[in-house]
Amino acid sequence: MKRIEMHVHTFGVRYQFRHRDDFDVFTFLDLAVEQGFTGVNISANGPGLRDLGGTTPAHFEAVRRRLVELDLRCELDTSDTSPPHLVGMLDVAAAIGAEVLRVYTRYRGTPAELEAWTVRDLRAVAGEADARGVTIVLENHEDFQGDALARILGAVDHPRVRALYDYGNSQMVGEDPMAALTAMQPWITTVHAKDHVVIRDDEGWWVQGVPMGDGRLPIMEQTRRLYDGGLRRFCFENVWAYVAPLHADAVPDVASFSLDHPHRRLAGDQLDPATAVAEEWSAFERGWGWFRDHLAADGFEIARHVVAPSGPGS
Repeated sequence: MKRIEMHVHTFGVRYQFRHRDDFDVFTFLDLAVEQGFTGVNISANGPGLRDLGGTTPAHFEAVRRRLVELDLRCELDTSDTSPPHLVGMLDVAAAIGAEVLRVYTRYRGTPAELEAWTVRDLRAVAGEADARGVTIVLENHEDFQGDALARILGAVDHPRVRALYDYGNSQMVGEDPMAALTAMQPWITTVHAKDHVVIRDDEGWWVQGVPMGDGRLPIMEQTRRLYDGGLRRFCFENVWAYVAPLHADAVPDVASFSLDHPHRRLAGDQLDPATAVAEEWSAFERGWGWFRDHLAADGFEIARHVVAPSGPGS
């Protein structure tokens, strides 16, 4: 049996947070346990630290205590690699007991400039991360292909600065997700597992989030490759109704970019609140059921606090 930890991301229930008065970070933590997860990833982008739901030391301590009570590990998500922002978010991560801080760049410039600026920022804060016992993970978001991200991390060269591999985000820059995995694998310590389709309409190419199992990403192939490389912590992210433009002049001839599916462009923000809440939850339950069943069929067991082996990807 292949033992892994499985986190759940707040993004997958973002409309529950947004539209329900009875849903907050503490509701989410209880939900994670009820659904069989062993950890959580909390988005803290934006005013009020978004899904974290508070900015005071008292709130951070309350979240930390509840995580401990429920025996949940935690990763925190932010964006913007600028050192003042990252140092502040490292403090938040340490205060709630998060072990990992996800980040991606918000700069705009040439590819060479983006790489140079990101290397500069991550080098500047690596020691701060080490002092707090928090690992920064740079995500392949909607900017860098896998080889560029690998160059950045190779240049930073610090054990507290690693990679988060997103199963589908490389599509936004016209890259085969398996090619991104190959390039990034020596640095990967965390992941976002999700499902996408690619859509083409009169306005261009789009990457559309769908319930896990409904899309074209090679999810179990990715999961096996990551496990064989040493990864033991995964994160389920329901991305139903997420949509983003594809920034590429051409797309690779691989199955994940095929158009042989019935999906059309759908943005959850354009739905009325009641519909968004109901359909998101339906997609969450269906997608998590699909992933859980396929993991079990492939010999994976979800267990708490698995120690990763030494070696590549660990």
